[in-house]
Amino acid sequence: VFGKDITLILNLNNLSSDHKTVKVDISASTVLYTRRAVAEILKADTSVDLGSKQGKHIRLKIPYSYYGKYLTTDKRIQVTALCEVMHMPGVKLLVEKTIILEDTNIIIKVPRRVVVNKAATLEISYANPLPEPVNRCVLLVTLMNQQVKIHLAPLAPRERSRIYFEFTPRRTGPLQLQVDFSCDKFSHVKGFVTITVAPA
Repeated sequence: VFGKDITLILNLNNLSSDHKTVKVDISASTVLYTRRAVAEILKADTSVDLGSKQGKHIRLKIPYSYYGKYLTTDKRIQVTALCEVMHMPGVKLLVEKTIILEDTNIIIKVPRRVVVNKAATLEISYANPLPEPVNRCVLLVTLMNQQVKIHLAPLAPRERSRIYFEFTPRRTGPLQLQVDFSCDKFSHVKGFVTITVAPA
């Protein structure tokens, strides 16, 4: 989840009956959706001794403090591990993993029944998932082809807050509501909901 430390586990298994030593070079970078690297955030190497038919795992932790300021709006991190069996030239294995961090910031609560030409109130809950305060918070609400920009108070670390948004639907059927939350530390955290408007 965005804002939290990331823990990864690399499993290594020796399928042969011979003892093997594996050198592992690990790197992690923030990337765009095109996989183009933005910034390297971690580089580490280690060696693992594997006995006959033995398996071991390497635990890797990427703290938020490593990736936070380098993350793009795509919220992607690419991790690669190059595994090389020592004393066996050319025996290498490349393992790649793309992590897409989830947002759990926006929660939209819609009334049980929304009726045409009657005012309805939505509850929009938003959060700061980071271990540090955020400022310049803005919520952009898009509904019925109109946008409303709402300036919000700063949020403390891990704080959740909410606002109430009133609107009056002018036609029956489905309505798309989009909420976009931004602040000085991250931007474009989105929430979507489809509202079904009933006849009067």
